[in-house]
Formats: sequence, C-alpha cells, structure tokens
Amino acid sequence: MPRGLELFPKTIYCIDAIDLGISNVLFLSSENADITFTVTSSSLINLMPHWKRDVYRRDVFPAIWEKLESMINNEELISPLEVYEEIKVGQDELYDWCKNNKKMFRDIDDCQRQKLKDIKKHYDKSYWDNESRKPRWADPWVIAISICEEAIIVADEKNTQNRIPSIAATFGEKCLTLLDFFKEIGIKY
Repeated sequence: MPRGLELFPKTIYCIDAIDLGISNVLFLSSENADITFTVTSSSLINLMPHWKRDVYRRDVFPAIWEKLESMINNEELISPLEVYEEIKVGQDELYDWCKNNKKMFRDIDDCQRQKLKDIKKHYDKSYWDNESRKPRWADPWVIAISICEEAIIVADEKNTQNRIPSIAATFGEKCLTLLDFFKEIGIKY
C-alpha cells in the first residue's frame, strides 16, 4: 500500500536475496576508494576454500550489519517474505540472521498481488513459466513490494531482459547495486 503524506519521509529500500548474502560474498578489493569490497555470485562461494568463505562474517564488518539492523528497526529496509523462504533453504548463518530480523520480511498483500499481474506481462512467457515452476522465485515479489511500498530496489543483477533492474525500470522503479546501496546509506571502509 503506498505510503501517505509524511512530514519527514524516509527512504525505504527493498533488498533481494543475493544481496542479503553479503556475509558470505564480500571480497576485499582496492578498486573503489570509498567501499573496499565487491560482490560475486553466491554459487561461486562453494568453490572457495572454507577459510575464505568465513572471512567476512558479522564480526569482521560489524558496522554493515549494525546499519542494516538499524534500518530494519526503522522500517527502512524491507524484503518480501518470498526472499526469506529462498534464504531458509540454506539453513546457514545468513538464515539465522534473517530469522533474528524477520520483521523486515513482508507478507504478500493485495497491492502486491495486483502489481504481480502487471509485472508478469513484462517477462518473456517462457522465462516466467520456467522460473515460476521453481519452489521459490522472489524476483517479481521484490519488484511488486517496491512498487507498493515506494521502495528503492537493491539487486545485484545485470540490467538485461527478465532481470529485476530491467523489469523494475518499466515501472519507473529505481534499482541500486549493493555497492551503490552502501554508498547511498553512508557505509565506507
């Protein structure tokens, strides 16, 4: 449901599942002077030695996790419940963190159901049919909740056909990469 008029409106961000996995996918990089890490696909993590996977846990970058939790408490960081269900499959440290911060995950409402009908029209039919057969697919729900809650999407996907940034753009929704999100909320290392 769109927010009403607010005296001091706050910016709300809606984050995709892959970006919540920052505890498992952050790598140091000297490419960016403001933020010193880049993000890779979580599927690549399984190819890495165990010691590298655990390097960037909460205790290594506590300021990031504290900022995210503060945003959750202020209702500035949300995600659809479908993202929680995707993460739940892993039963890992990230899932434990999400369980402890479950209030950020929003259940499906009438506004999202209505927007989903419009969103579906912008996907290729074969792509939609294939993805929707999977046990969990949160992408269209990320877009739907961002429209309904007037939230900025955080999704590290390429702006190509059938991806969150491309579909979201057709609705005029802003989409940030994780690094751009960190810059916008003032995280620097």
